[in-house]
Amino acid sequence: MVMGVAIGLAFPKVSELVRPYVVPISILMALVSMLRIEPKNLLSVLKRPLFISAAMFFVLIILPLITFIICRLVGLPNWLTTGLTFASAAPPLSSAAAFAILVRLDPGMVTGLAIPATIIAPFTVWVLTSALPTLGEGVDLSGLTIRLSAIILGSLAVALLIRRLIGGTLITTWSIKLDGITVVLVALIAIGVMHDIGIVMRANPFQLIFILSLAALVSYGSLALSICGFWILGKDEAFSVGLLSSVKNMAVMVAAVVNVVEPEIALVVICAQFPIFFTPLIMRPSFGYLRRKN
Repeated sequence: MVMGVAIGLAFPKVSELVRPYVVPISILMALVSMLRIEPKNLLSVLKRPLFISAAMFFVLIILPLITFIICRLVGLPNWLTTGLTFASAAPPLSSAAAFAILVRLDPGMVTGLAIPATIIAPFTVWVLTSALPTLGEGVDLSGLTIRLSAIILGSLAVALLIRRLIGGTLITTWSIKLDGITVVLVALIAIGVMHDIGIVMRANPFQLIFILSLAALVSYGSLALSICGFWILGKDEAFSVGLLSSVKNMAVMVAAVVNVVEPEIALVVICAQFPIFFTPLIMRPSFGYLRRKN
C-alpha cells in the first residue's frame, strides 16, 4: 500500500494512467474480498442480535453524526464536513478479519459484525445524507446510494454465486492467492488516487496536510470512542467494534463518490484512506496495553 502511494506521487504520469480505472478496480477488490466470506458467518450474526445491532448503529450512525456535529461546531467548510462525514459513514472493510488477526482479535467476531454493517451501509448513508442539514449539498444522493448499493450488494451476490458454483473448499485453498490479488488491487488504487492528491500536494501542500490530519483524527477518534462505548460488554467486544469503526472500506466509498459529489468532497474521502494504512501499528500495542492494564 505504501509502495502504491510512493509510485503514485513520484510518477504522476503513471498515476494519471491508472486514475480512470480506480472505480472498476475498487469494484473488483470488493468482489475478491466478498469471496472470503463464509455463508455460515452470515447466519452467525443472529446469535447476538442486540450486540450486532448496537455495534452497527454506533459505527454507521452515531460516529458519523458525532463527526458532523463536531465539524459544524468548529466551523469547517461544508465540503470538508461532508467529506469527513462520508468517510466516517463508510462500511467496514470486508476483509476486516485479516486486520483482526494482525491485532490478535477473534476474526469470527469481527466478520460477524462486518458483514451486516457492510450490507446496511448504503441505507445508513442515505439516511444521514437525507437527514443532516447541508450534508447533501454538492452530492447526487440517488447516484451515490444506487452506486454504493450496487457495489456492495452486487459484489456479495456474485461472490456467493461463485462460491456456489465452484465450492467453498476451493475458495479456501485459494485464500493466499486471493489475499495477494487484494494487495495488488489496493496498490493500484493507491497509485490511481494519488493523481488527485498529487495535484493538491503540489498546488497547496498545507491544505493536503490539514485534510490528512483531520482524516486521522476522525479515524483514531472513532477507534477510541468505540472502545470506551463498548468496554462494559467486554474487551474483545470493545476492540472489535473499535476496529470496524476505524478500518473502513474507503476503496468502495471512493468508487461510490467519484463523479457523484463535488471534487473537493471526493478528495477528502480519498485522503481518508491514509490512516487505515497505519491502523494495525496503533491497534496492536494499544490493545495489548489495555489488556494488561485491566
